[in-house]
Amino acid sequence: MTAIVVSAASYAHRRSQSARWSTPGGYVVQTSSLSARVLGDAGLPILLLHGLVASGVYWGGLYDQLADHHRLVVPDLVGFGRSPRPTTGYGPDDHVDALVTCLDELGIDAPVAIGAHSLGALIALRMASIRPERVSAIVAFGPPLYPDPHTARAHVAATSPMGRLFVLPGRTAERTCRWVCDHRRIAAQVAAFTHPGLPREIAADAVQHTWASYSETLQRVILAAEAQGWLSQISCPVHLVAGSSDPVVDLGYLRALADTHDNIVLTVWPGRHDLPITHAEDCLAIIAAS
Repeated sequence: MTAIVVSAASYAHRRSQSARWSTPGGYVVQTSSLSARVLGDAGLPILLLHGLVASGVYWGGLYDQLADHHRLVVPDLVGFGRSPRPTTGYGPDDHVDALVTCLDELGIDAPVAIGAHSLGALIALRMASIRPERVSAIVAFGPPLYPDPHTARAHVAATSPMGRLFVLPGRTAERTCRWVCDHRRIAAQVAAFTHPGLPREIAADAVQHTWASYSETLQRVILAAEAQGWLSQISCPVHLVAGSSDPVVDLGYLRALADTHDNIVLTVWPGRHDLPITHAEDCLAIIAAS
């Protein structure tokens, strides 16, 4: 479907809606595959997936409102946050298997609507392609969808110092990541200091991973750029939401996808990559409507 672009002028009044992030609630369940925060007892299930070097804490307290009418599940992806960190096994299907196991152990077998950010968007799309009976709709914020691995590497290199290190030859990225993993308390303080606009809890969880979970997920899920093939297998509604100044997304490619797939809609807002934080009320509304 044709892309939807919201102009800066028409969107200016919404910028004040950006709710202040607050610590989310609910109770934490440790399933065999994932640690997940669960809220609500009834209604169609909603699953919220975070991005790379993050955790379910990313989805702040505002999103707890979804539990008023839904069963809300907010996991830490495998290898991140407080979920298990196996030494290997971070491909797209591995992430999907962990999510399905988590949902099964929570007694959720109905199709889930998924709100996903960044990396989480790719995992949601993979889940919809190989387990279509488990997904009813996807809302993807800042989706790292690329036409080929070369384009993927160029965008990843533009996202952060660690992203640039990762795509360069040599082992500098690995050494840096391993230092972070060995000194998480100090690294969390550094992350909070260098990202003053990021809530402290989110900055702290940015170091809760391993080199294996970070590098293998980045390489096999994002840089492999295989999602174009997955999209052809997906029939559920997919709503892509991107920031106009987001260095992670390839807006031209997202527009092409929206123009060539009847089940895909693209919305572009003025903003960058962390729309679920900076435009939380609007993101909440789109997820609730899915």
